[in-house]
Amino acid sequence: MTGIPEHPPHPELIRVALMSDHPGLRDLFERSGMVRVVEAVPDVLVWCLPHDAEGLPSDVLAALADPGAPGVIVLGDGHPVRWFQEALRLGVDDVLCLPQTPQSLGMAAAKARAARARRIHAAPADGPAGGGHVFTVFSTKGGSGRTVIASNLAVCFAQAGLRTLLLDLDLHSGDCALVLGLAPRATLLDLVTGATAIDAGALGRAVTRHVTGADVLAAPARPEEEELVAVERLERLLETARAGYDAVVIDAASAFSPTTLLALDHTDTLLLVGAPDLPAVRSVRIALETLDLLELDLPDVRIVMNRAGADVGLETADIEATLRREIAYALPSDRAVPLSVNRGRAVVADDPRSPAARSLLGVSRSLVAAVGR
Repeated sequence: MTGIPEHPPHPELIRVALMSDHPGLRDLFERSGMVRVVEAVPDVLVWCLPHDAEGLPSDVLAALADPGAPGVIVLGDGHPVRWFQEALRLGVDDVLCLPQTPQSLGMAAAKARAARARRIHAAPADGPAGGGHVFTVFSTKGGSGRTVIASNLAVCFAQAGLRTLLLDLDLHSGDCALVLGLAPRATLLDLVTGATAIDAGALGRAVTRHVTGADVLAAPARPEEEELVAVERLERLLETARAGYDAVVIDAASAFSPTTLLALDHTDTLLLVGAPDLPAVRSVRIALETLDLLELDLPDVRIVMNRAGADVGLETADIEATLRREIAYALPSDRAVPLSVNRGRAVVADDPRSPAARSLLGVSRSLVAAVGR
């Protein structure tokens, strides 16, 4: 196994332990930008086996038998002849033949960690199941209107009488508090770096209450503070949020970062935001393909086409054909939206008769009805 890194692992990276010596493998994983190779407390275990090995080693079998163990990746130096079917049957999260690109190895690590999280969440719990519904608003393209949509949906849910939390997980440049005109005294960073446990009381002290009754947990105030947020603490935060609210609206960062992958693991309804232009449509298509590749098995994925209705030469039918998915919601381009943002108000409250506000209210009602609340 490789040695312990001289500096502590970046909290946002997937922690991978290499269980077999293989020249250059550590460098390949870390060049993905998604992985830190570690010895202690890994998210994912990686073995490298000869393609003609008789079967999986006992330490691999032991890891597969433990539902709380890290994710498992097995690499082969060629196409496995004898152990490939055994690996699939026993639940290895991914089997890859070398050589692989850094990006492929990083995505495999993300897939394995997501699979591990699903196994842990599926394990029998001591208490009854339940809790709120988690909506994640996501786009891999900046400027999509993701934050405005998330913020306004949270306001709509609160106005409908739901206990609502707006959780800003764009740790680098989240603007939910700014969009709603709030000046938070505490941020997510204060909560997850505190010495106390993350429970309902700690969460309640960290949120800022919007005039509509929605609670907002703001992103860190400065971009460099993103590195101080440990993913393992976010896991507990998401569990506490679900237990304490009827609706949790997550504004996720515009990338498949470890934080976003963790949010997706907890998501009940994913709102994937796009716009009627070729780069944005391509971004949505790639996001859908990546979700399939990661095998996240999200129960409810809905496409939101923002700034729809403009005569830009792309028809709804053409976009749906490209995405191979129906567009669930179309939000119009409306001057009321930037005006409301500049006033620090949700458009559904600032100009409730505007086309954008009426559309957002319709979306919120559809979502509330869909989850039976």
